[in-house]
Amino acid sequence: MKSKSAFELVRCHFFRWGWLAPAFLPLASVAGRGAFNTVSGVYFLWAMVSLSRAPGKGSAIWQQRWFLASYGLMLLVWSLSLTQSTDPQTGAYQLLRYLQYSLTGVFTVVALLQAPRQLPRLMCALAWGSLLLILVLYLQLPYFLLAVDFIPTQQLHEDNLPWLLPFLLVAISSRAHGRWLLPCAIVAFVVIGLSQGRAALLALMAALAVFSILELQLRKRHWLAAGVAVAALGIIFGQRFFRGVSNIAFDFATLDRFTNGRATIWWQALSSPPENPWFGVGFGNLASRVEVLRIDDLAGIGEVTVKHLHNFVLDAWFETGILGLSTFLVMLGVVFARVHRAWPGLDQEHRRIAAAALAGVAALLTAGLLSFSYTSKQLALYLYVLLAVLLALPAYAEAADGLRGNHKDG
Repeated sequence: MKSKSAFELVRCHFFRWGWLAPAFLPLASVAGRGAFNTVSGVYFLWAMVSLSRAPGKGSAIWQQRWFLASYGLMLLVWSLSLTQSTDPQTGAYQLLRYLQYSLTGVFTVVALLQAPRQLPRLMCALAWGSLLLILVLYLQLPYFLLAVDFIPTQQLHEDNLPWLLPFLLVAISSRAHGRWLLPCAIVAFVVIGLSQGRAALLALMAALAVFSILELQLRKRHWLAAGVAVAALGIIFGQRFFRGVSNIAFDFATLDRFTNGRATIWWQALSSPPENPWFGVGFGNLASRVEVLRIDDLAGIGEVTVKHLHNFVLDAWFETGILGLSTFLVMLGVVFARVHRAWPGLDQEHRRIAAAALAGVAALLTAGLLSFSYTSKQLALYLYVLLAVLLALPAYAEAADGLRGNHKDG
């Protein structure tokens, strides 16, 4: 009896607040890899125990059967790609880590469908996670600036700001006179984003573009003002944004300098494709192809060997082949198709949430084209949190329609 009560207490606390932990994992990353691994590991074990007997679990899973089928097929194909790997043990370990990260999406969907107010609570948690992250980064900034070796790209941890920004904008815009604070939040994020450069800035621009089109519904004068602001930022920070490009020319050398050597490894990957086009070189085994990942002279510092192709599409294709990349894109397509079907039936509140989630997805995918691998935390964990929000929206919209219908009947 006592053990049952303890189990129920653990499950109750998880669905009350424990399931919100992924919103604060970017903040844990700032504390270091150890803090992130500890928090994410505790969350995973807690979720596994709590969801084993969660009420309504079967119904929630059945509602997402098409997504789960595509997700399972993707994992199956990736597992089969290990038959082509030179180091299947390393690949299997990385695949298990991906499974741990990506199951966060399943946990989140089940938690969202436990109670009607779960989705607003997640939006609030993501907004708070975003706000706390930017505050901590600014509090750390004076210390880093005074340090002898200040390396912004390694010390500021701004990679998660672009996909979190839309949720902070939703929280701000829902408050009275909140629209006046929107530019302040955007500027605060952009300033830190400049530390990394192009990938983070392009991700921020993609998130703002998607969010403004779907939610803010900006007028022509606002778009004109935004264009002037972007042009001004380009002039002010042009040397940093276009670093490595001394003259404008439409040739490979210019593209390679602009992408900081990425064009070289992209071309090498396309020129030396995997021997097995269907399954690639094996999940997590790209490092075995050193000749593809080597850059002879990167910004005058000599030969450099990178860890991945800095493009999630090429990474997925090279490691898991045509089938692996296709199943990954199909899984994303299933979610987008579901959102597209549900969009006309969403009310203003749920459209705002959908706009924020879609903007976050746009930020992650944009940054992934220049920075993240498909196995990174950004695409293996945080992407699935956003997909869970999009998958749960139709059920929330139907519940809202039911409540409005009951009120009319009454």
